[in-house]
Amino acid sequence: MNNGALSGALALLPALLLGCVPIPPSPQVPDTQAMDALHAQVVELTNQIQDLRMNLTAMRSEQQAVTTELDLQNRALGRVEGNITTLPDSLKTLCPRPPSAQACSEPQTKRVVVSGNKMVVGELEQVWLDPPGTVFDAHVDPTSGNNALHASDIVEFERDGKSWVRFELHPPGAAQSVTLERRVVARRRAFQPPNGESIKRPVVRLHLRLGDVEDTFSFVLTDVTAADYQLQLGRSFLKDIAYLEIGAKYVQPRTKVKPAATKAATAK
Repeated sequence: MNNGALSGALALLPALLLGCVPIPPSPQVPDTQAMDALHAQVVELTNQIQDLRMNLTAMRSEQQAVTTELDLQNRALGRVEGNITTLPDSLKTLCPRPPSAQACSEPQTKRVVVSGNKMVVGELEQVWLDPPGTVFDAHVDPTSGNNALHASDIVEFERDGKSWVRFELHPPGAAQSVTLERRVVARRRAFQPPNGESIKRPVVRLHLRLGDVEDTFSFVLTDVTAADYQLQLGRSFLKDIAYLEIGAKYVQPRTKVKPAATKAATAK
């Protein structure tokens, strides 16, 4: 080999050797989308954990409130049970023993029951009226709304700043009339025959007994002297008390007539 060729070969030798040196790998670039997704999952899980902690705290508070309420109710129930235990002794001091029943001077009448606890009455019944403390024949009239008492010499006056009325009754079997004075509790408009003039009539309260019904009722005072009966019972009496049997008379037991007092009777 000549010198020129050798020189050329030596000149190419560094280049060949440099081409044989290994080249280091280039660094990899991280995946940005994967990192963002992982970060979002971490945030979501963190929020869920925070929500669970808040719910747990609220449940613990509610449980504590329920426990406190149950404790208060148990204490209140204990106090009530204690009061119930001592209740009979307390009632003994508040409710004295009732007086022994005395024998009735007259036999008790029994009502005729047709429906529930209502009695049946006829168009004509005998009632006990107080005052004056005697019996009257009463005409039962369902077409009339109010009870009426036919009297004479009706005079209204004032006593202690209140309205009163004085009137005369004529009990059956009595030789003389009975003068009564009663306080006026109301006034009802009525029609005065024969011209049908409207006039306000005084209303008084009287004690009445028919069968086993005994109570105080209101009566409108009228001066209709031509009435067949001095006493009239209307719907205000029949309501919740009795049924009317058309055409019947004296369905309830009749009371023995007692002499009426002749002096004036005054009552509040």
